Amino acid sequence: MIDEQHQDLASEYVLDALDPSAARAFEAELAADPELRAFTGELREAAAALAHNAPQHLPSPELRERVMSAIRAEATPAKTPAQPAGRNLLPWAIAAGFALTTAALWYERDLWRGETLALRQESFELRNRDAFAKVRIATLTAQIESFAKGSAVVVWDPERQRGVVKLTKLPRPEGGKDYQLWVIDPKYPQPVNGGIVPVDEDGYARVSFAPDQPVKKIDNFAISIEPAGGVPKATGPIVLLGN
Repeated sequence: MIDEQHQDLASEYVLDALDPSAARAFEAELAADPELRAFTGELREAAAALAHNAPQHLPSPELRERVMSAIRAEATPAKTPAQPAGRNLLPWAIAAGFALTTAALWYERDLWRGETLALRQESFELRNRDAFAKVRIATLTAQIESFAKGSAVVVWDPERQRGVVKLTKLPRPEGGKDYQLWVIDPKYPQPVNGGIVPVDEDGYARVSFAPDQPVKKIDNFAISIEPAGGVPKATGPIVLLGN
């Protein structure tokens, strides 16, 4: 999931609002983070579409009058010898036109930026809500009395084919052994290897995992005790199983 700080950076990057050093740092993050790169691409497309379809807006009469008043004040000449009218007025006419055009452009930019940020936030929230609806959370409980105090929770994202497993209050396996996670998909005759799950001195672990084969339908998750480093097929006792 992309945090709020990186959402804001992506928005400013798409709007060319980052200074050069910040832009280079963000581009380095884009190169290393496919999710952030995809999000920024989606934001750029949404911003381009919004800019293309946005109606033209002129500055308000109040803004126009403030700009003109400032120009008139600065243009008031000191008492100097008379000059030809064309030489006296033309530069200020150009300046006035430029100032009004600039004001209009800034007005357009701020309006577009606000609408783009709102669209980005709505899109992000909808995407996260849809993704969360597909996430599976499974609780694993002890299958052997000596592991009764232990438990595990698995959070699985089927679209990314990745998950996180958290173990709690499990006794450390004896020397030469490891806990290993298994994903049970009826498509396969054997449980799919999810990797080893090392626990600390207090029997806790939090590990990200990706099965070594693609899975579509998950019936269950299991934790077994296997030789250190893990095995391709489950051989040891199942100590925790999903309910």
